[in-house]
Amino acid sequence: YQNVIGYRFYKSTAKKRNKFKEDNMKSFIIVIFLFYYSNLLLSAPGDLIWKYKTGGGFSSPCLSNNIIYIGSYYGNLYALNSFNGSLIWSFKTPNCIDSTPCVSNNILFFGDYTANIYALNAYNGGFIWKYTTGAYIQSSPIVNNGIVYCGSNDNYIYAINSKNGDLIWIYKTNNGVVSTPYLLNNVIFIGSNDKNIYALNASNGNLLWKYITEGAVESSPDISGQYLYIGSNDYNLYTLRFDNGMLKWKFKTEGNITSSPCIENGNLYFGSDDFYLYAIKASDKKFIWSYRTESFIKSSPCIFNNIVYFGSYDSNLYAVNSTDGHLMWKYKTGNRIHSSPLIYNYTVYFGSFDTYLYAVETYGYTGFTDYKSAIKLPENDFSASPNPFSSRLSVSLLSSGVVYSLTGQLIMKLDKGKHSIDTSKWREGVYIVKSGMDCRRIIKINN
Repeated sequence: YQNVIGYRFYKSTAKKRNKFKEDNMKSFIIVIFLFYYSNLLLSAPGDLIWKYKTGGGFSSPCLSNNIIYIGSYYGNLYALNSFNGSLIWSFKTPNCIDSTPCVSNNILFFGDYTANIYALNAYNGGFIWKYTTGAYIQSSPIVNNGIVYCGSNDNYIYAINSKNGDLIWIYKTNNGVVSTPYLLNNVIFIGSNDKNIYALNASNGNLLWKYITEGAVESSPDISGQYLYIGSNDYNLYTLRFDNGMLKWKFKTEGNITSSPCIENGNLYFGSDDFYLYAIKASDKKFIWSYRTESFIKSSPCIFNNIVYFGSYDSNLYAVNSTDGHLMWKYKTGNRIHSSPLIYNYTVYFGSFDTYLYAVETYGYTGFTDYKSAIKLPENDFSASPNPFSSRLSVSLLSSGVVYSLTGQLIMKLDKGKHSIDTSKWREGVYIVKSGMDCRRIIKINN
């Protein structure tokens, strides 16, 4: 009888112990989730999401199906999970990969310094084919209608069958081809270190026109409307009619222009070795603004939500307002940035010669109008109370700040000083008050 009672007591306490373990495990999972989610809530523009270390510098990244592909100066091509930076697979080549990869029909294409153009399975890195040119490859391939187009430092431009790697045609220039081709209306546009900009028939490689500059053309073209835009190492940015190569205008800087231009809302953005990023009118080269860094800008800019992102040899990734050129924020790495940034899912991806690939937050709104107001401020810079709040929020700021929602929507800008804010019409949820680059408070509204 005592044994039966003891057994029942044991079973009863065992159930309680198991229930306690289950409850604790649920609480632990909830705590871990809240900790992770709180990190997301605290995330603001310029915050590091993750970084991945390799053994060398980087090409520029490309993305397909939530996978980031990027090459390394030590010969590895990496495929990384875009959300957390975990390695999916890597492929080893004998030499540096400076060529930016591209994906078409689940096949990844890129070139390396052993003169090869590779085709790999984009999902698992399986080898499909390679085509060997006569010199190292810096040009980045593009793919259209089953044809891979790419330049090589052996002076040739190549058109290769994307399925089997067979040569379709080649075109000879008089120097190495670093520029990445641009395809429009069955025409390939590309620059060469022989100082020329070429337009070739994409089907057979026949020359349609060429325009000679006074320096090597390492920059890659962009096209908008009837015009092609491209930089040269003669310090000029050129605008040509894309149908006949006739010059419309050129814009002079004080350094080589290897950065490739980007066009947005009728404005042209590009970097120069004179340390400046330029914004000019694409129609008439009218100067809009310039932003000075501390070294060369060889990275090509990209634009997202009216912000221009680009890297500099001063080791910083910059986010600059596209309208007036004021600094929104910058992210410091450990070495120069040659890699061009890629924006996806409110994240900017780029490589640095400090051997890391970075994923940095672009989410939200800073609201600052100049660099001085965007520098880091002390943690006691502001207060927000009560928290949670219902119909009114009191905020005290030593400098300007902003309130924005978790979706990145700007709710309001705040000048320095004390504010009593009517929040009775705000939607219930979580908001972020931000002042300075790293100072912010999470506030919750309970209506």
